[in-house]
Amino acid sequence: PQIDQMKCTGCGDCITKCSTDALGWQSGKAVLLHPELCMYCADCEDVCPVGAIELPFLIVKGETRTETTDE
Repeated sequence: PQIDQMKCTGCGDCITKCSTDALGWQSGKAVLLHPELCMYCADCEDVCPVGAIELPFLIVKGETRTETTDE
């Protein structure tokens, strides 16, 4: 998640809602302290009353596989 520090009011709703403890406090505002713990569930984004949190999705282009059958 990306937290816009200019929008964040420091209410702590996202920190309370985070079930993995990935979010925490820094200078009275919410920050992603432990990105490795984030499960990308979007609960923090949903609960933020000022829309300060975004979870941008990364589009990964994978390989296309074709399967052959021997009949």
